[in-house]
Amino acid sequence: MNKFICILGTLALLSQVLLAQNLTGVILKDGKPQKNVSVWMKIGKASALTDKSGQFTLSNVLAEDTLQISVSSKYDAKIVVGELKNIIINLGKENFTVEGGLEEIKVPYTPVPQMKRGSKITHDVIMRSGMKNVTDVIRRFVPGAQESASFGEKVLSITRGNNSMRGPEPPLYVVDDIPYEVSNPNDIVAVEDIAELSVDRDGTAYGARGANGVVIIKTLRGNE
Repeated sequence: MNKFICILGTLALLSQVLLAQNLTGVILKDGKPQKNVSVWMKIGKASALTDKSGQFTLSNVLAEDTLQISVSSKYDAKIVVGELKNIIINLGKENFTVEGGLEEIKVPYTPVPQMKRGSKITHDVIMRSGMKNVTDVIRRFVPGAQESASFGEKVLSITRGNNSMRGPEPPLYVVDDIPYEVSNPNDIVAVEDIAELSVDRDGTAYGARGANGVVIIKTLRGNE
């Protein structure tokens, strides 16, 4: 029985792989190519920035997934992939058009929930920012995060008020409930795998290891 279940699971996984496709596109605004626009998939981990020609390519995209595009700090453009493979997206003031299917369609923008200071940083926020590593995400979104030199290498630390927790020493990183005492968080998790990130500045729940603060990361896999 267990072998039968394993076979079914393997077949289901293979079917997903076979159904996955590449999605290419061009993003325009008033007919002009848009450079460095963040695009990503809602379910999958694929993400990209458009090049100087406004072009992007996403691999292993499933038909049931949703393409998301960062239009501004207030709005995203979203569209279900379906049978789309090569598309042209033209951004307007209140909506956007998509070419690449049987006909051109017009879609309204989706408002982006505003992130409050100190709130959890979600996967969508990270993908929208275009940040390519965990260190950059923390520096951009966590108040008081700063890099400084220590013994010839850069160390990311987090301040409490105007004072560093214990000088240029890294915080404790906890990924899916597993603690890591490392200087470089990019070695333990890829930015596209993060479901949410938050900071415990007090860190007392983790004893002496949390004296410099704790960066708590939940991954997409850990949320399944």
